[in-house]
Amino acid sequence: MEKASSVMYTIGNFFTWLLAIVSIIGIVFCGLNLAHVNIPNVDISGLTVGNLVYLSIVLLVAIITIGLARRAKKQGTSKGWDLLFLILGIIGANIFYFLGGLFGLIARRR
Repeated sequence: MEKASSVMYTIGNFFTWLLAIVSIIGIVFCGLNLAHVNIPNVDISGLTVGNLVYLSIVLLVAIITIGLARRAKKQGTSKGWDLLFLILGIIGANIFYFLGGLFGLIARRR
């Protein structure tokens, strides 16, 4: 179960990186819209300051989660890390962090 937990954390980390990249792209498009840059064949008129703030918060949370996942993987799993990622999986709607935390809590420690 510990191996399954580690695999789930790796998959969850991949999707968190994707979320961070999409957030960065969205932040760039929000900035372009606020600067009134016209991009042919792309409608970015709906991206406002509210979207910019939201995407910035999503990016910050993604970066923190990536840092925590790297630290947990480097230190090895423990019940504390597994519980934290179980909660982060629920809050962030990331099924892989949730399953990794669940498998880690169920796993027998030697």
